[in-house]
Amino acid sequence: MLPLPVNVVLVSLSPGIRVIRRLVEIPSWSSSYDAFLLVAAWWAVALLAEPALRFFLPVLVASGISLWAWGRTGATSIARASERTIQAVVTDLTAIESLLPAVPVLSPRLRNPKVLFHAALIFYVPYLVLIYLFRLRVLVALCGTIILTWRAPWVSALRKLLWKSAWFRWTVYYATAKVTGEPLPFAYQSSAKSVASASVSSAKSLRFLFTVYENQRWWMGLDWTAALLPGERPSWCTHSQAPVSPPSAFLLPDNTTIVLPHPDGKGRIKRCARWSWEEDEWRVLIRREGASGPSRVEKPLPSEKEENAGLLAKAAAKMREPSTHPPPSEDHSHSETDKTSASEEEEEELTTDEDGWVYEDNKWEKPSAKGGMGKYTRFRRWTRVAVVTETVEPAAENEEDVLPKPPLHDPVPMPRSESPESEKSRDGSPLRQRLKNVMHKAAPSTL
Repeated sequence: MLPLPVNVVLVSLSPGIRVIRRLVEIPSWSSSYDAFLLVAAWWAVALLAEPALRFFLPVLVASGISLWAWGRTGATSIARASERTIQAVVTDLTAIESLLPAVPVLSPRLRNPKVLFHAALIFYVPYLVLIYLFRLRVLVALCGTIILTWRAPWVSALRKLLWKSAWFRWTVYYATAKVTGEPLPFAYQSSAKSVASASVSSAKSLRFLFTVYENQRWWMGLDWTAALLPGERPSWCTHSQAPVSPPSAFLLPDNTTIVLPHPDGKGRIKRCARWSWEEDEWRVLIRREGASGPSRVEKPLPSEKEENAGLLAKAAAKMREPSTHPPPSEDHSHSETDKTSASEEEEEELTTDEDGWVYEDNKWEKPSAKGGMGKYTRFRRWTRVAVVTETVEPAAENEEDVLPKPPLHDPVPMPRSESPESEKSRDGSPLRQRLKNVMHKAAPSTL
């Protein structure tokens, strides 16, 4: 489950992301009808932009403001989101990334200023001739048409057919050498093979660092324990304080598969993302005083056994004792909005003890590498590197779009007030249940 701020942003931007995906799909020629309409609209803009701006600029501005106001008035409120909504937004973002054309990388010799100015001088005279014979708006419309139809199926087939001809390839190589002033290279066959192998090898990977925070509180007579106050952060959480499983039970995200139209317009492709651990064990982030940077050191995972009933009874009794200080819930209700005040960069600068612990006061503030008077809370960061590998392969004709099935639990939480159901889910951990049971058993004896 993603953190609440990320869910809110994804849900609020989902209509715009859906529109952007649609706009990106049109130049990819997934629908020929819409693509031809886009080319026609481009010609209309290129040929009519100058007279329209010259004679109808006030009318166009008024029409644009009216359309914007009408769209804002007719906008409906965002419906309550579900897990399928989040998955649909993530799918749209993945589709947008896959449909965006790759930015061509110029070779080092073409990035040489001498070569670029030489090519500019060669093309300057033909450019003046074209400007003299044709109007500039027509040339702009033609250039835009070439760009918009570059990914059309029939244009791709024509390019492949021409590139198969050795005469055409060597003509391009010879013309490029003359324009740039560089000698004709020899190893074009090897470069063509490398390009072909690069197109076949369509797998990419991303290294991802998972960080799990272990939080503890000091109790008199109990020492450091994972029994935290009800309004505090979970015993195990992320940087945004969303509850997660401890390292011993932490699971990687599920593998995802989506089916998208082929960039050439023929058939479909299947993009599969698979997660795997790159490191065998979890490591604690440690930064000693005077060190140039943090280091990741392997430590034994904390034992999963819970405290015995006697310690839990003592902790429950101490939680029920009156205190001269303000109630902890009030302190932490105020600090709930300041949970993420320190950025990740600032946390990396924090010094720790030899076991990676950072000690703080009762409000989880004023971090220090040493415990002692006034230090009642502490945390340390468990890290482990995983790799997500994305592969692209042809999809079967009868294979439909694959989306992760929505979970059976409640919809994705939206910003709203606390409800009894959320309180039940928050208090459903085994440690809190045992504390409640001990408190209920001890209640009759105190009356």
